[in-house]
Amino acid sequence: MATISSSQPIALITGAGRRLGLHMCRSLLAQGWQVIALTRQRSGELAALAEQQSSLDIIACNALDMVSVNATIAQIQQHYQHLDFILHNASIYERDNAHEHDFSEFYDALYQIHMKLPAALNNALSGLLANTPRATANIIHVTDIYASNPNQEYALYCSTKAGLENLMLSFAKRLAPKVRVNAIQPGPIKFLPEHSSAEQTQVLSETLLPCEGGFEALEKGIDAILTNEYITASVIKIDGGRSVT
Repeated sequence: MATISSSQPIALITGAGRRLGLHMCRSLLAQGWQVIALTRQRSGELAALAEQQSSLDIIACNALDMVSVNATIAQIQQHYQHLDFILHNASIYERDNAHEHDFSEFYDALYQIHMKLPAALNNALSGLLANTPRATANIIHVTDIYASNPNQEYALYCSTKAGLENLMLSFAKRLAPKVRVNAIQPGPIKFLPEHSSAEQTQVLSETLLPCEGGFEALEKGIDAILTNEYITASVIKIDGGRSVT
């Protein structure tokens, strides 16, 4: 791969192979961005998108392995002269009781995905972000409404999402004023296939706007942060009001 030098805005998305990550790849590409998609396994949808879009660079990265993460960082540093946006989207969402027999390994994985990976990318790529030709570069941490009000069934998940949110505040201080760093707390945006109809009904009954927000709701929130130059160190809830019920 040749070194890429361009005024075209460049975004890096973790967990880009599915759900919000894939949705934001499509959205940013449609808006004229160059997108670096980090994914452990290249999904068929992401591969098909790459065939249609020359501005999509897919990098295989095992986020649970720092050797792979460091190699990915080196590849980005070698081939790109600036970055404009990092979206920390990669996540593991599982109940604690599903990991009674591998507690330590599971907690390590949550810490690696939700905290160590974002911290490593923010730290190592801060120079590329500072080189943005835009007024400011941006980092957005996708956390969770549970970061502020944890769900006891997901205690380990919630604690590392809270850590991710705290990291946002630290990097907002460290990288200002050239790089703005914010967090988004999603609520019931898009149910997973394993969510039963009863679980979905219960969640929506506890939400002021009782419907799935869809990835479009998060996309609009991300766009709002990117276009408002006076937002940093902020946590924006996109949850249909569920956090107050």
